[in-house]
Amino acid sequence: MKSGAQPIYMLRQAWLLVRGSPWLTAVSSLTIALALTLVGLLAMVLFNAGHLLRELGQNLSLSVYLKDTATPEQEAAVRKQLEGHAGIRRVKALSREEDRARNRRLLSPELLQGLDEAAIPGQPMLEVEIDAELASRGDVEALVQWTQALKQVESVQDVDFGAEKLRLLFALVEIARTIGLVLSVVLLASAMFFVFSTIRLAVFSRKDEIEVLWLVGATPTFIRLPFLVEGGLQGLAGALIAAGLLGLLHTELLGLVRDVYMLNVNWSLLPPGMVVWLVIGGPSVGLLASALSVGRYLKV
Repeated sequence: MKSGAQPIYMLRQAWLLVRGSPWLTAVSSLTIALALTLVGLLAMVLFNAGHLLRELGQNLSLSVYLKDTATPEQEAAVRKQLEGHAGIRRVKALSREEDRARNRRLLSPELLQGLDEAAIPGQPMLEVEIDAELASRGDVEALVQWTQALKQVESVQDVDFGAEKLRLLFALVEIARTIGLVLSVVLLASAMFFVFSTIRLAVFSRKDEIEVLWLVGATPTFIRLPFLVEGGLQGLAGALIAAGLLGLLHTELLGLVRDVYMLNVNWSLLPPGMVVWLVIGGPSVGLLASALSVGRYLKV
Protein backbone atom coordinates (compact mmCIF):
# COMPACT_ATOMS: atom_id res chain seq x y z
CA MET A 1 0.00 0.00 0.00
CA LYS A 2 1.32 3.43 -0.92
CA SER A 3 2.41 5.56 2.03
CA GLY A 4 0.03 8.38 1.02
CA ALA A 5 -2.98 6.05 1.15
CA GLN A 6 -2.17 4.60 4.56
CA PRO A 7 -3.60 7.47 6.66
CA ILE A 8 -6.84 7.35 4.69
CA TYR A 9 -6.99 3.58 5.14
CA MET A 10 -6.36 3.87 8.89
CA LEU A 11 -9.07 6.51 9.32
CA ARG A 12 -11.49 4.43 7.26
CA GLN A 13 -10.79 1.33 9.34
CA ALA A 14 -11.17 3.33 12.57
CA TRP A 15 -14.51 4.67 11.32
CA LEU A 16 -15.65 1.13 10.53
CA LEU A 17 -14.73 0.13 14.09
CA VAL A 18 -16.80 3.01 15.46
CA ARG A 19 -19.76 2.07 13.25
CA GLY A 20 -19.44 -1.54 14.37
CA SER A 21 -20.14 -0.68 18.02
CA PRO A 22 -21.67 2.82 18.11
CA TRP A 23 -23.21 2.48 21.57
CA LEU A 24 -20.01 1.29 23.20
CA THR A 25 -18.10 4.06 21.44
CA ALA A 26 -20.62 6.63 22.67
CA VAL A 27 -20.42 5.28 26.25
CA SER A 28 -16.61 5.40 26.15
CA SER A 29 -16.59 8.97 24.82
CA LEU A 30 -19.16 10.12 27.39
CA THR A 31 -17.23 8.41 30.18
CA ILE A 32 -14.09 10.28 29.14
CA ALA A 33 -16.13 13.50 28.92
CA LEU A 34 -17.56 12.98 32.41
CA ALA A 35 -14.13 12.16 33.87
CA LEU A 36 -12.47 15.17 32.24
CA THR A 37 -15.34 17.46 33.25
CA LEU A 38 -15.07 16.42 36.90
CA VAL A 39 -11.29 16.73 36.80
CA GLY A 40 -11.76 20.18 35.25
CA LEU A 41 -14.18 21.16 38.01
CA LEU A 42 -11.66 20.10 40.64
CA ALA A 43 -8.99 22.13 38.85
CA MET A 44 -11.35 25.14 38.80
CA VAL A 45 -11.96 24.85 42.55
CA LEU A 46 -8.25 24.58 43.36
CA PHE A 47 -7.32 27.35 40.93
CA ASN A 48 -9.84 29.79 42.39
CA ALA A 49 -8.99 28.81 45.96
CA GLY A 50 -5.37 29.64 45.19
CA HIS A 51 -6.48 32.91 43.60
CA LEU A 52 -8.49 33.74 46.71
CA LEU A 53 -5.47 33.03 48.93
CA ARG A 54 -3.36 35.37 46.80
CA GLU A 55 -6.04 38.07 47.05
CA LEU A 56 -6.13 37.69 50.83
CA GLY A 57 -2.35 37.83 50.89
CA GLN A 58 -2.45 41.26 49.26
CA ASN A 59 -4.29 42.58 52.35
CA LEU A 60 -2.40 40.65 55.00
CA SER A 61 -1.90 42.83 58.10
CA LEU A 62 -1.77 42.76 61.87
CA SER A 63 -2.61 45.23 64.63
CA VAL A 64 -0.39 45.64 67.68
CA TYR A 65 -2.32 47.20 70.59
CA LEU A 66 -0.18 48.97 73.16
CA LYS A 67 -0.91 49.29 76.85
CA ASP A 68 -2.18 52.62 78.17
CA THR A 69 0.97 52.85 80.28
CA ALA A 70 3.32 52.41 77.30
CA THR A 71 5.86 55.21 77.07
CA PRO A 72 7.00 56.79 73.76
CA GLU A 73 10.33 55.00 74.18
CA GLN A 74 8.59 51.62 74.56
CA GLU A 75 6.41 52.35 71.52
CA ALA A 76 9.52 53.25 69.52
CA ALA A 77 11.20 50.02 70.64
CA VAL A 78 8.20 47.92 69.51
CA ARG A 79 8.08 49.79 66.20
CA LYS A 80 11.79 49.18 65.63
CA GLN A 81 11.27 45.47 66.34
CA LEU A 82 8.43 45.34 63.81
CA GLU A 83 10.32 47.23 61.11
CA GLY A 84 13.28 44.93 61.60
CA HIS A 85 11.26 41.93 60.38
CA ALA A 86 12.01 41.08 56.74
CA GLY A 87 8.35 40.58 55.82
CA ILE A 88 7.04 43.94 57.06
CA ARG A 89 6.21 46.51 54.40
CA ARG A 90 4.97 49.41 56.54
CA VAL A 91 4.27 50.30 60.17
CA LYS A 92 1.83 53.08 60.99
CA ALA A 93 1.27 54.41 64.51
CA LEU A 94 -2.24 55.42 65.62
CA SER A 95 -2.99 57.38 68.75
CA ARG A 96 -5.99 56.63 70.95
CA GLU A 97 -7.97 59.40 69.23
CA GLU A 98 -7.06 58.22 65.74
CA ASP A 99 -8.05 54.65 66.57
CA ARG A 100 -11.34 55.88 68.05
CA ALA A 101 -12.01 57.95 64.92
CA ARG A 102 -11.34 54.91 62.74
CA ASN A 103 -13.71 52.77 64.82
CA ARG A 104 -16.33 55.51 64.60
CA ARG A 105 -16.20 55.28 60.79
CA LEU A 106 -16.83 51.55 61.02
CA LEU A 107 -20.06 52.03 62.99
CA SER A 108 -23.39 52.70 61.32
CA PRO A 109 -25.10 56.08 61.83
CA GLU A 110 -27.93 54.34 63.72
CA LEU A 111 -25.51 52.99 66.32
CA LEU A 112 -23.75 56.36 66.69
CA GLN A 113 -26.99 58.17 67.58
CA GLY A 114 -27.01 58.88 71.29
CA LEU A 115 -23.71 57.03 71.79
CA ASP A 116 -21.28 58.65 74.16
CA GLU A 117 -17.93 59.43 72.52
CA ALA A 118 -16.08 57.75 75.38
CA ALA A 119 -17.99 54.52 74.71
CA ILE A 120 -16.32 54.15 71.30
CA PRO A 121 -13.19 52.03 71.85
CA GLY A 122 -9.83 53.57 71.14
CA GLN A 123 -6.33 52.46 72.01
CA PRO A 124 -2.80 53.39 70.96
CA MET A 125 -1.71 50.88 68.36
CA LEU A 126 0.59 50.06 65.48
CA GLU A 127 -0.87 49.01 62.13
CA VAL A 128 1.44 46.63 60.28
CA GLU A 129 1.25 45.78 56.57
CA ILE A 130 2.79 42.41 55.71
CA ASP A 131 4.46 41.55 52.43
CA ALA A 132 2.10 39.57 50.17
CA GLU A 133 4.93 37.14 49.36
CA LEU A 134 4.55 35.79 52.91
CA ALA A 135 1.01 34.59 52.21
CA SER A 136 2.07 30.96 52.01
CA ARG A 137 1.16 28.31 54.54
CA GLY A 138 4.65 27.99 56.02
CA ASP A 139 5.18 31.76 56.22
CA VAL A 140 1.79 32.32 57.86
CA GLU A 141 2.60 29.71 60.50
CA ALA A 142 5.93 31.44 61.14
CA LEU A 143 4.15 34.80 61.43
CA VAL A 144 1.69 33.33 63.94
CA GLN A 145 4.60 32.20 66.11
CA TRP A 146 6.19 35.62 65.75
CA THR A 147 3.01 37.39 66.86
CA GLN A 148 2.83 35.09 69.88
CA ALA A 149 6.30 36.29 70.84
CA LEU A 150 5.17 39.91 70.34
CA LYS A 151 2.42 39.41 72.89
CA GLN A 152 5.07 38.74 75.53
CA VAL A 153 6.57 42.23 75.12
CA GLU A 154 5.87 44.26 78.27
CA SER A 155 4.31 47.28 76.54
CA VAL A 156 2.09 45.19 74.20
CA GLN A 157 -1.45 44.45 75.35
CA ASP A 158 -2.60 42.34 72.40
CA VAL A 159 -1.80 41.43 68.81
CA ASP A 160 -4.61 40.90 66.31
CA PHE A 161 -3.39 38.99 63.28
CA GLY A 162 -6.60 37.39 62.08
CA ALA A 163 -4.68 34.53 60.50
CA GLU A 164 -7.14 31.82 61.53
CA LYS A 165 -9.24 32.19 58.38
CA LEU A 166 -6.13 32.08 56.24
CA ARG A 167 -4.81 29.01 58.05
CA LEU A 168 -8.20 27.32 57.63
CA LEU A 169 -8.21 28.11 53.90
CA PHE A 170 -4.71 26.67 53.52
CA ALA A 171 -5.83 23.48 55.29
CA LEU A 172 -8.98 23.20 53.15
CA VAL A 173 -7.03 23.74 49.92
CA GLU A 174 -4.54 21.05 50.97
CA ILE A 175 -7.36 18.60 51.70
CA ALA A 176 -9.12 19.47 48.43
CA ARG A 177 -5.87 18.99 46.51
CA THR A 178 -5.36 15.51 47.99
CA ILE A 179 -8.97 14.47 47.40
CA GLY A 180 -8.87 15.94 43.91
CA LEU A 181 -5.75 13.99 43.01
CA VAL A 182 -7.27 10.70 44.21
CA LEU A 183 -10.58 11.36 42.44
CA SER A 184 -8.81 12.37 39.23
CA VAL A 185 -6.87 9.10 39.17
CA VAL A 186 -10.03 7.07 39.85
CA LEU A 187 -12.07 8.93 37.20
CA LEU A 188 -9.40 8.70 34.51
CA ALA A 189 -8.83 5.02 35.32
CA SER A 190 -12.57 4.40 34.90
CA ALA A 191 -12.57 6.19 31.55
CA MET A 192 -9.57 4.15 30.42
CA PHE A 193 -11.35 0.94 31.43
CA PHE A 194 -14.33 1.73 29.14
CA VAL A 195 -12.05 2.52 26.20
CA PHE A 196 -10.02 -0.60 26.99
CA SER A 197 -13.19 -2.74 26.90
CA THR A 198 -14.45 -1.15 23.69
CA ILE A 199 -11.18 -1.75 21.86
CA ARG A 200 -11.00 -5.31 23.20
CA LEU A 201 -14.44 -6.10 21.76
CA ALA A 202 -13.42 -4.50 18.47
CA VAL A 203 -10.32 -6.72 18.35
CA PHE A 204 -12.37 -9.86 19.03
CA SER A 205 -14.90 -8.92 16.34
CA ARG A 206 -12.15 -8.65 13.72
CA LYS A 207 -9.99 -11.59 14.72
CA ASP A 208 -10.40 -13.38 11.39
CA GLU A 209 -9.46 -10.25 9.41
CA ILE A 210 -6.47 -9.65 11.69
CA GLU A 211 -5.23 -13.22 11.15
CA VAL A 212 -5.46 -12.73 7.38
CA LEU A 213 -3.50 -9.48 7.59
CA TRP A 214 -0.90 -11.22 9.72
CA LEU A 215 -0.58 -14.09 7.21
CA VAL A 216 -0.12 -11.75 4.22
CA GLY A 217 2.74 -9.96 5.99
CA ALA A 218 1.13 -6.92 7.57
CA THR A 219 3.34 -5.32 10.22
CA PRO A 220 2.22 -5.18 13.88
CA THR A 221 2.05 -1.38 13.64
CA PHE A 222 -0.20 -1.58 10.59
CA ILE A 223 -2.58 -3.90 12.47
CA ARG A 224 -2.57 -1.83 15.66
CA LEU A 225 -3.03 1.63 14.18
CA PRO A 226 -6.79 1.50 13.39
CA PHE A 227 -7.54 0.53 16.99
CA LEU A 228 -5.25 3.28 18.32
CA VAL A 229 -6.93 5.81 16.05
CA GLU A 230 -10.34 4.68 17.32
CA GLY A 231 -9.23 5.16 20.93
CA GLY A 232 -7.77 8.57 20.14
CA LEU A 233 -11.00 9.65 18.44
CA GLN A 234 -13.04 8.52 21.44
CA GLY A 235 -10.75 10.55 23.70
CA LEU A 236 -10.93 13.59 21.43
CA ALA A 237 -14.73 13.44 21.35
CA GLY A 238 -14.82 13.21 25.15
CA ALA A 239 -12.38 16.13 25.48
CA LEU A 240 -14.45 18.36 23.19
CA ILE A 241 -17.63 17.54 25.14
CA ALA A 242 -15.85 18.27 28.45
CA ALA A 243 -14.46 21.57 27.11
CA GLY A 244 -17.94 22.61 26.01
CA LEU A 245 -19.49 21.71 29.38
CA LEU A 246 -16.79 23.52 31.35
CA GLY A 247 -17.06 26.58 29.09
CA LEU A 248 -20.83 26.66 29.62
CA LEU A 249 -20.41 26.23 33.36
CA HIS A 250 -17.80 28.99 33.44
CA THR A 251 -20.15 31.41 31.68
CA GLU A 252 -23.06 30.55 33.99
CA LEU A 253 -20.96 30.90 37.15
CA LEU A 254 -19.58 34.27 36.09
CA GLY A 255 -23.11 35.46 35.34
CA LEU A 256 -24.30 34.22 38.74
CA VAL A 257 -21.48 35.97 40.60
CA ARG A 258 -21.95 39.25 38.73
CA ASP A 259 -25.75 39.39 38.57
CA VAL A 260 -26.86 37.75 41.81
CA TYR A 261 -24.00 38.58 44.18
CA MET A 262 -23.17 41.89 42.47
CA LEU A 263 -19.44 41.13 42.41
CA ASN A 264 -17.31 42.35 39.53
CA VAL A 265 -15.00 39.37 39.10
CA ASN A 266 -12.27 40.31 36.62
CA TRP A 267 -10.43 37.00 36.45
CA SER A 268 -11.19 33.77 34.61
CA LEU A 269 -12.55 30.94 36.71
CA LEU A 270 -10.86 28.44 34.39
CA PRO A 271 -7.17 27.71 34.96
CA PRO A 272 -4.89 28.97 32.16
CA GLY A 273 -4.59 26.48 29.32
CA MET A 274 -7.46 24.31 30.57
CA VAL A 275 -8.94 23.74 27.09
CA VAL A 276 -5.51 22.89 25.67
CA TRP A 277 -4.89 20.36 28.43
CA LEU A 278 -8.31 18.82 27.84
CA VAL A 279 -7.71 18.48 24.09
CA ILE A 280 -4.33 16.87 24.80
CA GLY A 281 -5.50 14.78 27.76
CA GLY A 282 -8.60 13.25 26.15
CA PRO A 283 -6.86 11.65 23.14
CA SER A 284 -3.94 10.66 25.39
CA VAL A 285 -6.29 8.71 27.66
CA GLY A 286 -7.89 7.05 24.64
CA LEU A 287 -4.56 6.20 23.02
CA LEU A 288 -3.11 4.77 26.23
CA ALA A 289 -6.16 2.61 26.90
CA SER A 290 -6.16 1.42 23.27
CA ALA A 291 -2.47 0.57 23.39
CA LEU A 292 -2.95 -1.45 26.57
CA SER A 293 -5.95 -3.26 25.14
CA VAL A 294 -4.30 -4.06 21.82
CA GLY A 295 -1.11 -5.17 23.53
CA ARG A 296 -3.04 -7.40 25.94
CA TYR A 297 -5.46 -9.07 23.55
CA LEU A 298 -4.02 -8.74 20.06
CA LYS A 299 -0.67 -10.38 20.93
CA VAL A 300 1.18 -8.88 17.99
